[in-house]
Amino acid sequence: MTNQTTPRRQGDTYHITPDEIRQYREQGYLVLENVLTEEEVGALEPWFDHFIHGKEPGMEKDFCDMSQPYGTPVEEFQLVNAMLPSTYRPELKNNIFFRVAQSIADQLYPEGVARMDYEQFLAKKPNKTKAEFAMHQDLGYWPKTPNTWTATFSLAINDATIENGCLQVIPGTNHEPELRPHRPKDYGHQHDENMDRSDSHTLVIESLPTDKPVFLPVKRGSITIHDERIVHGSGGNYTTEWRKTYVMAFRDEQTIAAERAIGFTHSHNDSLDWKEIIQ
Repeated sequence: MTNQTTPRRQGDTYHITPDEIRQYREQGYLVLENVLTEEEVGALEPWFDHFIHGKEPGMEKDFCDMSQPYGTPVEEFQLVNAMLPSTYRPELKNNIFFRVAQSIADQLYPEGVARMDYEQFLAKKPNKTKAEFAMHQDLGYWPKTPNTWTATFSLAINDATIENGCLQVIPGTNHEPELRPHRPKDYGHQHDENMDRSDSHTLVIESLPTDKPVFLPVKRGSITIHDERIVHGSGGNYTTEWRKTYVMAFRDEQTIAAERAIGFTHSHNDSLDWKEIIQ
C-alpha cells in the first residue's frame, strides 16, 4: 500500500529538484516515489479495469494487444492496451494523475507550454511471459515535428516489478545523434518489408552490444518519466497478478497542433499513410 504523499506534494503540485531535472536531461528518465496516495490510485483503478476488460464499446483498434497483431482474439490478449481513455469517457478528464503530472511537466520543460498529448491504459495479464513491450524509442512512432520534446509518465496502478515486467531503459541513449531504425514487429514473418502499421502498431529496434538495460521497479502510486528518445521496453509477466500502468505523455502545444493538422491523434484508428508521415 502506498504511503501518504511526501512534503514534496502540495495539492496538485509535486515538486522536483534541480538534481532530478539534471538527471532527466542527462539520462533520459526519472523515478518519483509516492506521487499519488492510495485513495487517489484507488479512485482511478475501477476505470482502468473497465477499459482493460473490454467493457468500453466502440474502441475498435484502440483496444488491442501491443504484443500481437491487430485482430488477435480478445481472449488471447497478453499485453492489453486501451488508447485515449478520457476521449471515450470524459469523466476521466482532468483527473488527479493528469493534474499532478502536468505540474511536473511544467517543471521539466519551462521553455515550452506542456500539454497532454495522449494517454493509455496498459496491462500485462498474469502468467503471460510473452507480454513483452519491444525495445523502442517513442519518437519512432510519431511524425517528425520541429519540436519533439516529450515527457511520458507511467503511473504504477499496482507494484511494477522485474518479475511482472517493469519498465527497463538504456540510460543516455536519448543523446544518440540519430534515431535508431524502427520496423513493425514481424510476428514470425521474417522481417517482411511489406508489413506496415496497419498490420501491427508495435515497432521494434535492433539492440546494440553496448546496450545495458536498467530496470525501474516502482510501488503502486509511484511514477517513472522518460523522454522521447531513450531506448526502453519491458519484459513479460511471470507472476500470478496483473501488472497495471496508466501512461500519459506531455508535449509542446504547437507540436500537438502540428500532429492534429495532419490527422494524427495517437488513436490506432487514425487513417494515415505511415510511410509518408514518419519520414
